[in-house]
Amino acid sequence: MASKTESAATELPPARPSLKTFAAFADHIGIRVVEWELDRCLIEFDVDDHVLNGTGVLHGGCMSSVIDTALAHAAIYCTVPENYRSGATVTLTVNFILPVKKGSRVTVESKKTGGGRTMFMSVAEARDQDGRIVATGQGIGRYRDGCHKPEGLPRPDGVEAGRSPGRFAEG
Repeated sequence: MASKTESAATELPPARPSLKTFAAFADHIGIRVVEWELDRCLIEFDVDDHVLNGTGVLHGGCMSSVIDTALAHAAIYCTVPENYRSGATVTLTVNFILPVKKGSRVTVESKKTGGGRTMFMSVAEARDQDGRIVATGQGIGRYRDGCHKPEGLPRPDGVEAGRSPGRFAEG
């Protein structure tokens, strides 16, 4: 007899055959890309009920996810629209400086600060609509094989063209 954990795992929908695996989560948070270029990304989101913690301010896990997304995107901009770049987080450090209230708009600017063929480093600052720094982050990521080059790799069959395998390619 299967345990509850095994049973629940078998009921999950199959993984999608594209590289857009984080799009639903980014959509749920409400992440929007404002600017994106080589080694830099600026994203924003609005703080609504669905991202609040029990004390009525932005949940730290949500802020961490947004900073993580920004850090990676600073390193995976692709200069060839038909290709893509991707990577995965190795380490993530987030510093929570000020609480963020419901109704706030948060912008996160990230910059790639270094790296090589396999790894990249990025930093980020999150600010509220008044320009106050509410959180900072830094991270190290690992490129997928061949994704360290600005021109990226040819997109796998069945994956939409654009600059990222994620939803941000549509602008």
